[in-house]
Amino acid sequence: MHTHTRTHTYQMNTPPFLSLSRSLSRSFFIEPSLLLDICAMHESGTQVELSWRKGITQERGFTCHREMGERTTFTRLLLGFLLCTSGACCPIELSPPKVVVLHGDPVSINCSTSDPMYKGMGWEAPLGGTGLKLVHHLTWSVDSLTTWNISPMCFLSPVANSGRVQCAKRPIVVVYSPPRNISIQANSSVIKDGEAIQVGCVVNNIAPIQNVTVRWYNGEKVIMERRPELSTKGLVNFILGHTYQYSQSFSEMQQFVRLRCEVVMDLTPEGPYLNFFSPEFTVTVEHDFEDIELICPNNYTVVEDAPHDFNRSCYVEGGSSEALITWYKDGEQVELSETLTRFDAGQYVVVATLFSNTVNATVDLNVVYPPSPIEELEDVEVELGSEVYLKCSSRGNPRPEYSWIAPTFQNVVQVNEDGISRLLIENMASNHTGDYKCHATNEKGTVWKKVTVSVKECEPGWFRCTSGTCILSHRMCDGEDHCGDGSDELLCGEHHQCPIRIHPESLVLQYKGESQNATCMFTRSRKSRAIAWHERDPVHLNETTWTPDTHTDWDPAPRCTAFFQGQKICQKPLNFTLYKMPDSVAVRPVNEEIFFEGGLCQLHCDITNVAPAQSLVVRWYQGNRSIEPSFREPLRLADCLQDSNMSCEPGVTRMPVNVSASASFLLNRTHHEAALSCEALLELGPAGPRLSPSVKSHAVSLSVHYKPIINTAKLPKVVPLFRGYPEELVCEADGQPPPVIYWSNSQGKNSLEWGSNITVLEAGRYVCTAVNSLDSAMYEVEVVPKEDYLPLIAGFVAATVVIISAIFLFIYSIYYKNTKMRRYSLKNPKLSGHNANVAHNGWDLQFPMTKLSFDSSSDPFKDSGLRCTPQPASSTCPLEITPPAVAVPFGGTVSALCESSSPQVKGMGWESPYGGTGLVKGVSNITLQIDSLQRWSVHPICFVNLNGSQCTKELNVTVYKMPDNVTISLRNSEPLEEGKNFMVYCEVNQIAPIHQVSIKLLNGNKILGETWANQSSSIKPVSKTFSFIQNATREYNGVQLHCEAKIDLGPLQDLPATSSKPLQLIVHYPPTFSQPENETLALSNGDQMSLNCSASGEPAPQYSWKIPHMSKVPTGTQDIFNSSFKYAGTYECTAANSRAAVTKYFTVTEAPRGRTTLAVVLGVFLAVAVVLAILGFFFVTPQGTFSCNKGGFTPGRPVSGPVWGPLCPPSIVPCRVGQACVTWDLSYPGLLHRQVNMANVAPLQWIVALCMFCSVSGDGCSLILKPARAVVGFGESVSVSCEATRPVRVLGWESAISAAHTQRGPSVQWKVDSLIDWIEEPICYGVFFSAPRQCEEKLNLVLYKSPDSVTITVVNHTGPMVAGKEYQLLCEVQNVAPVQYLNLRWYRGRNEVYNRSFTDLTSPSPVQVSSILVITPSQADDGVRYSCVAELELGPEGPQPPLTVTSVPLRASVYFPPTFQSPEAEIVDVPEGGETTLNCTAAGNPAPVYSWQPEPEPKREDDQQAVLASSLLLPGTYTCTASNVLGKKTKQFTVKAKSKGRQKV
Repeated sequence: MHTHTRTHTYQMNTPPFLSLSRSLSRSFFIEPSLLLDICAMHESGTQVELSWRKGITQERGFTCHREMGERTTFTRLLLGFLLCTSGACCPIELSPPKVVVLHGDPVSINCSTSDPMYKGMGWEAPLGGTGLKLVHHLTWSVDSLTTWNISPMCFLSPVANSGRVQCAKRPIVVVYSPPRNISIQANSSVIKDGEAIQVGCVVNNIAPIQNVTVRWYNGEKVIMERRPELSTKGLVNFILGHTYQYSQSFSEMQQFVRLRCEVVMDLTPEGPYLNFFSPEFTVTVEHDFEDIELICPNNYTVVEDAPHDFNRSCYVEGGSSEALITWYKDGEQVELSETLTRFDAGQYVVVATLFSNTVNATVDLNVVYPPSPIEELEDVEVELGSEVYLKCSSRGNPRPEYSWIAPTFQNVVQVNEDGISRLLIENMASNHTGDYKCHATNEKGTVWKKVTVSVKECEPGWFRCTSGTCILSHRMCDGEDHCGDGSDELLCGEHHQCPIRIHPESLVLQYKGESQNATCMFTRSRKSRAIAWHERDPVHLNETTWTPDTHTDWDPAPRCTAFFQGQKICQKPLNFTLYKMPDSVAVRPVNEEIFFEGGLCQLHCDITNVAPAQSLVVRWYQGNRSIEPSFREPLRLADCLQDSNMSCEPGVTRMPVNVSASASFLLNRTHHEAALSCEALLELGPAGPRLSPSVKSHAVSLSVHYKPIINTAKLPKVVPLFRGYPEELVCEADGQPPPVIYWSNSQGKNSLEWGSNITVLEAGRYVCTAVNSLDSAMYEVEVVPKEDYLPLIAGFVAATVVIISAIFLFIYSIYYKNTKMRRYSLKNPKLSGHNANVAHNGWDLQFPMTKLSFDSSSDPFKDSGLRCTPQPASSTCPLEITPPAVAVPFGGTVSALCESSSPQVKGMGWESPYGGTGLVKGVSNITLQIDSLQRWSVHPICFVNLNGSQCTKELNVTVYKMPDNVTISLRNSEPLEEGKNFMVYCEVNQIAPIHQVSIKLLNGNKILGETWANQSSSIKPVSKTFSFIQNATREYNGVQLHCEAKIDLGPLQDLPATSSKPLQLIVHYPPTFSQPENETLALSNGDQMSLNCSASGEPAPQYSWKIPHMSKVPTGTQDIFNSSFKYAGTYECTAANSRAAVTKYFTVTEAPRGRTTLAVVLGVFLAVAVVLAILGFFFVTPQGTFSCNKGGFTPGRPVSGPVWGPLCPPSIVPCRVGQACVTWDLSYPGLLHRQVNMANVAPLQWIVALCMFCSVSGDGCSLILKPARAVVGFGESVSVSCEATRPVRVLGWESAISAAHTQRGPSVQWKVDSLIDWIEEPICYGVFFSAPRQCEEKLNLVLYKSPDSVTITVVNHTGPMVAGKEYQLLCEVQNVAPVQYLNLRWYRGRNEVYNRSFTDLTSPSPVQVSSILVITPSQADDGVRYSCVAELELGPEGPQPPLTVTSVPLRASVYFPPTFQSPEAEIVDVPEGGETTLNCTAAGNPAPVYSWQPEPEPKREDDQQAVLASSLLLPGTYTCTASNVLGKKTKQFTVKAKSKGRQKV
């Protein structure tokens, strides 16, 4: 076999591409990974020489000697296949692979490799080249990059005998420079309509031009955008032209066109996004001037909230095109809406503009509207005989007219003035009580309001007579007519009520149902005469029964009347209710057919023809389950218009009405197609049916759309797949509309199959997606392959046997062919030294196998470090970062230590936009230090270069920002009501990252709700509002809620939570007694006892007591009554607030007397009898007279010594006992002589009678308070002394805020360190030894508080005022008490113009009041300051001088048209050669603009000023016009030349 050898030489340029030249003069490029295949792939017998150059120097080369032979074909093919599949690639990693750098700035790029088969690397570049370095990480850096077209190259050098070749990579380097300047060139600066000019954007010194875009602007509008058509690298200058054509329109008439160009350099994402603007180029637009005239009415009237043509009331005459009309009000441009309101009324300035010609006119707009709801008319309660003022006011245009409906107009005067109506009741009588209705009417409508005037009830312990006067209760039934009308004797029943009884007391009947009688009868027969029933019709006399008509008697107002002797009567009403079930009940949603989860659905329950409406209760159901809506609205009449000025609530009407109840539900997916219904139920009380009658509506079904949710119960996260067995995946999702389901894989391929079920045959990650119109949901399933290893092992063994058999057959065929079937013995073979052939049986014949040898000295890649043999990847990176993750505030400091535990560390570094270090050689740890982190997203990477490899680890950095503030609010400022839901809103402002923020609603430390803001992935600061739904209970009253926002960074850092200011809740709820059960007490007469009526409620309950036989009892805030009780009976305590009133009863009974007491009494009487008997034996004479000298007593002769009665002191008054006459003889001073004449009287009878009828004389009640009137500031201390002027047994104070204080001395003191109870009324009482034995004095106590603030504002107006227009100034005073002592004074400058007092108000607690001052400003009011002063005049006991709080002055800015100080025309004589001055100064606001006609010649810059001074004025008439937005004024000046007179000779 012959061997032929050919040689081919290949030249290789600098990697990564190699240039090869053949003898056929062909050149081509091949990848370095193919170099090692050249020898194996070239035709057999070819010698190939390879070399490469660095620049022009040949580095090295090698020659592959290949011998032709068919026996080497298989070996060469196998070797080439292994080399190609062994990873012959370039393992270079550039960081970053592309950089954008400013011309002249530093730049650096890291080049690294993790392949240990390369011994070094290097950079080739005109700047910053490094040559070959024995490292695995190398940085190319240039301190100042000034080369525009640079392409550095990083190359790798392989280890000798590694089988690697040299390779390289080039990063992309973009060098840019912003433009030095930008300007605009144009062929003209003047343009007319339809003309065009040529403009060019001149840009100097910019690079690279490929990233530049030029935009043209007209004002703020982009009119053109282009990219330069250049490809030059480096700095370029260019001009980008544009043809601008002006076209005017009515809506865009311009006097000037402002053009500019913008140069945009878009170098993202690696570089910045830069834009630069040229200076504006102004083009003057020339228009043809035309005279126009603006025609407007002086006055125009429209109806409020009705369509109008006000904006078309002005039109322009003249001009070839349509003029632009602009409307101004109060100096500001306005856009007139389709409908106008009362606040739009006023004076408007209309300006018409056509090109540069402008004219204006003034129009006064009058808005007509119906009367507003009546104000300042409230229910009043007055005393009989007093004067009563009822004030009715309403705003309307035209001004409303008032009319009144009253129970009587006797002694009633109506006065209408200044747009309000007053009704004066001069002398309040009982016939004046009742309902008063005020009507306000104008041509657009009528409103009315009804109030009740009532007489103040008598205080507890007092009785009201029929005439209305009050007397003490104990004066009733004493046989005297204290009332003057006999009612105190006529009505003296157990509770001082009318002595009649009605059975039953309440009557509840169904409409058109069975009727029932009510019977009225006397409870006592004293002076009774007859009984009658009253309806709204005449009286039915002598009828004790009343039968209602259930067909018609809706409101008969039945009452039983009792007639007594002396024309005395009394009445008692019957509580009668006629109810009717509704004809129909229907439920309907409001305005929507489709609802969404999380939204509110409002439902209306329409109830037809039901009575009485005030007893109606509406319940809501979902299916058969009762549900409570999220929000309820009160019942309202169905036919009541929403914008009506009358109340839409049913009130106390008894007739059948149509009502509607509204409720809002917070929807969720369970409400979809749920049956919602409402039920109308009449709660008629204990007298009504046992089961409350009700009617239920038909159900309504809602369509609620909600997001899809995938059912994961049927779809596990990991599904095994056995080869050859398909697996079915089932995806089910719930959503509305029903979601569409499809499957896809996680590699981003197209969807595999639509539908909920798919069959998979191969492993992977499959994603189920459910989509509807609201959202989409995704669920990923991992299909994991499971192998049956026995078939695999069997298959592997079979494949191995086949492969070995094929190799054996192949070798055997070659052997058989070359040896021609010779026999060889391979025993003890001898190896040839030079070629390692085998000697066979002494024959030096070659065995057909060749030893492959390779001379490493000729290896061209020996020192390059380029190897393609695959290396196993390291499973772990020997790097440790401390800490592994950090959390830092924006702008804060970051510090982290990166350490390596590997002994093969060559160098380390940090890659980061902030604090990056690059490669630092010879260290095993390195620190990242960022002094101020100014980015929201940063990912520092620590890298380490080992022997032949590199690994990295990233530092997890979380940048956060604490919120600016957290606020909490309720959108509704009204107090909450118990049992109703309310919404709390928490707003977090400027916090990051929002997805790690938790929001809590807390009551102190108790968490009421918590939510996460994880729906957003924004890492920059954002603001967000969160809401919580809560149910108002009484436990919430006074509670302070607050919101707390916290950034949860896990173990990185525990940041403090940011809390809002507390929000105090006020929950109104009815009073509830602390001991709700009625109490029965058994006490002895006169004992001290305490009745506890304490109740909790909001507002704080007011207590009233009804106590038998007591003239005056505590009222107000006293909930515990302490006193000595003499009478048994029922004591009634009522606790009431705005929500409800509840009553508790105390039954006091006399305790049974014990035998011990009886024995003591009997013993005393027996002892007295024995003493009297002894005295009578020794001192009574036979004639029945007393004598101390019984033996010397002579009948018929007066005694000479003193005569004393037994046990009677000298102070006994004369008395008569039976027939005995007792006289006193005062013959001797200090001795009492008595003579008794007896007739038919037993000797001891007069003695006992005399001592039993002794009486004691006494003085009046005398209590003195010092001081008698106390004026105390809120929270201040107070001390008052109470002194008795006669002997007192007990002296004490009763007070609601302090315990009762009593003592036996002549004075007692009431003292409070901090008085904060607004309704405190302390009473000093005394129990004396003589009559009157008990009396009391109430302290005149005034608790005051100065206002928190006094403010003054303009009602419904902002900005300057217009002269001649009416404005309202509102003065508001916050939290002042007591308001009846308040006086508001209005000042204009330093002059008082109005004052307002509030003596008609009686609230003791702090209130908010206001006063309105109506002004019509003029020119003189411009700059005037208005102020409001609140003054508390508390009398001589109060602070001196009186307390005053002054508002911040309101400075009035008044717009008025120009006015001349002397508007008359002036004649000016001009001397020859002298200067002429024309003064056209005018006052106006805004400042006038002046123009002169004709314009003076020559023109000067100051010709537009008010004063024109010139020596060149020609004789003639000059007209000066001063104008502003409100009008214009003109003034004429006549200039005459003054001639010189003749000179006398």
